[in-house]
Amino acid sequence: MNSTLPRLIALTSIPLLMCLIYVSANWGVADIYYRSAKSQVTKVRDGKIELAEVDWDKIQINLSDAIKLDPGNPELHEYLALAIESNLKSENNLSETSGLKALAHYKKSISLRPVWPHAWISLAVLKYRLGQIDDEYYDALKNAERLGPWEPVVQRFIVDIGLHGWPNFPKSNRLFTLKMISNAMEHIEKSHSVNVLNIATAHGYLNIVCLLNQNKPRVANYCKKHQKK
Repeated sequence: MNSTLPRLIALTSIPLLMCLIYVSANWGVADIYYRSAKSQVTKVRDGKIELAEVDWDKIQINLSDAIKLDPGNPELHEYLALAIESNLKSENNLSETSGLKALAHYKKSISLRPVWPHAWISLAVLKYRLGQIDDEYYDALKNAERLGPWEPVVQRFIVDIGLHGWPNFPKSNRLFTLKMISNAMEHIEKSHSVNVLNIATAHGYLNIVCLLNQNKPRVANYCKKHQKK
């Protein structure tokens, strides 16, 4: 009986071990598809290469293949959504079909990793581009800010879409945007503050930002150089 038990345990462990080997192998193959695609999407997002330099069809195929092998990986879904968006040459090229497909992958990524602010802000930006200014859009903005209040990317996107849609947004969203601008002015990275001020200038709201943040030295210096008299 004593010799039978270890043999039985060993036999029952074999299927589990084979399953683990299979899963590990799938993860490894998925990572091969993912690494190259992630590198390309990241370079475009960071402005290091141009959209036209990338084979977006191949990237989407690679990421889709990786998801088949590792469907529970939130990064794969997030980067596939980014790739779908990046494949579009301009804002006007965002079709409803491709937009909804990208939305589905952002939502899947969020369901797998709900504490990641970048996925939330990406969801909000895409919904704004699609004209879906609904409760889900506002929830995505709030979750992005709650989970990444000092993330430069989160702050920049909130400010950009907040000022872009300023005339049509309710007072609560305008106040939310102004709060993000104020936070950005106190960010440890001065270059980030300048980027946000550049966004305000581009949208024609620098005077408001200067008035509300005139007690902040970096704002005062910027406004002195760029504010229209």
